[in-house]
Amino acid sequence: MSEKRDGAWPAWEIDAAIERASTLPAEIYGDPRYYELARERIFARSWQFVTDSDRVRHPGQVLPWTMLEGCVDEPLLLTRDADDCLHCLSNVCTHRGNIVVEGEGHAQVLRCRYHGRRFALDGRFLSMPEFEGVAGFPSEADNLPQVPLKSWSKFLFTALDPAFSFDELVAPMQERLGWLSLDEYRFDPASSREYLVRANWAL
Repeated sequence: MSEKRDGAWPAWEIDAAIERASTLPAEIYGDPRYYELARERIFARSWQFVTDSDRVRHPGQVLPWTMLEGCVDEPLLLTRDADDCLHCLSNVCTHRGNIVVEGEGHAQVLRCRYHGRRFALDGRFLSMPEFEGVAGFPSEADNLPQVPLKSWSKFLFTALDPAFSFDELVAPMQERLGWLSLDEYRFDPASSREYLVRANWAL
């Protein structure tokens, strides 16, 4: 069951009846090939928590972050534009792949420091030095790609290539926790704790 057959990985079925269920094969927890599959098919295709909307409350705020650092490692950027709209963008310049925004702060435009490309806070390409009059430039490919951004109360989520709708994710949470006034909650750093657990994600 755990061996690769005919060039394809085996398919496992999860039995809904716990009395007939069995544990996953041991290689799931240690084989790098399965980890790569999980990165591609689970983490990059599922909704991930970003932050709460208080971090980007005011027009002009920008917040760079890395999606699942150490796993997916996708550089992304939250922005709130002058129309008070939130955006999640690729934080990689469409010219030479340089990081566009390196620190949290405020900005009227986004500017790549490598060749000076400028982008609006919604990711639209604005200008680039010494490229005036170039045929076919700019094109849609010069804009910073938009990444899906959804909110549940004040909590923001994104996915690179979602395999299921955001509503599917939050419906059970809303059913159980929808009565809470989550918009009124505030993060308290003094009572926050971080724990580093050296364990396989599948555990």
